[in-house]
Amino acid sequence: MKILILGSTGMLGSECKEVLSQEHEVIAPDKKNLDIISWDMVIQNLQEISPDVVLNCVGLTDVDACETEDFKVRKINVEGPRNLAQGSARFECKLVHISSDYVFDGQKMIPQPYFEDDTSNPLSAYGKSKMESETAVRENSPNHVIIRTAWLYGINGSNFIKSIVSQGIQENKVLRVADDQFGSPTWANRLAFQIRELLHHNARGTYHATSEGYCNRFECAKYVLKKLGIKASIEPCSMKDYEGLAVRPANCLLENRLLKNQGINVMRNWKEDLNAFLKKYGEALIKEAKAQKP
Repeated sequence: MKILILGSTGMLGSECKEVLSQEHEVIAPDKKNLDIISWDMVIQNLQEISPDVVLNCVGLTDVDACETEDFKVRKINVEGPRNLAQGSARFECKLVHISSDYVFDGQKMIPQPYFEDDTSNPLSAYGKSKMESETAVRENSPNHVIIRTAWLYGINGSNFIKSIVSQGIQENKVLRVADDQFGSPTWANRLAFQIRELLHHNARGTYHATSEGYCNRFECAKYVLKKLGIKASIEPCSMKDYEGLAVRPANCLLENRLLKNQGINVMRNWKEDLNAFLKKYGEALIKEAKAQKP
């Protein structure tokens, strides 16, 4: 299988490149050679490469920045996926597109999760852009997989786990972390293996793919600090205490119902994967955080 990966240097894209290249031919051009917001570049590359699968890991994911960057958000998060969907349909290849839990409003009572067929009702500009990206893919690509995931972390890129480590090593700093937002911390590496499984089974449609189990942000932060032996002061707060521009959903729980029904769910408990991640990269995370320390 020939797989074209867009966003291959990002948190998820880099993991997908490593995992998928073990069994498949992977082509991973940089933005200079294939910018998804350019229709001409998309068509030229699809015609020349002739991939079986296009995997889109490109996205503007800074939730607060999305509130003030409307033009940029639409270009990257909506028009780019539309270009890929139309191009994939034209050259008869499968499109795999990554979406988000933020397409939902998070109003369900904990621990009730969101299912693949629940109605979208985003609260933020970012969530709205991901909802519109899903529509663009569905309307233009008959052979597609949309994967909604949440609370993604990895060794590359910015994420919550890295932020907690970075703040935790600062002397005399009190970490204040929300205890009223719930979700499933999900390792990008595990999601890459799930994507491989979906491709092996020639899946189509919309899937949820997050770790099993759940916690709130405060519980996750405490767990990370304890595992890494970082003795930091940490206390719970409310999402309302944050100064961010975007409104965030309180319930970010996604149920991998379709994966389970089809017998292809490879996602593990969030603690199991986080333990493995911290064991492998813990020292590197601390070293990176110290290097960036002002």
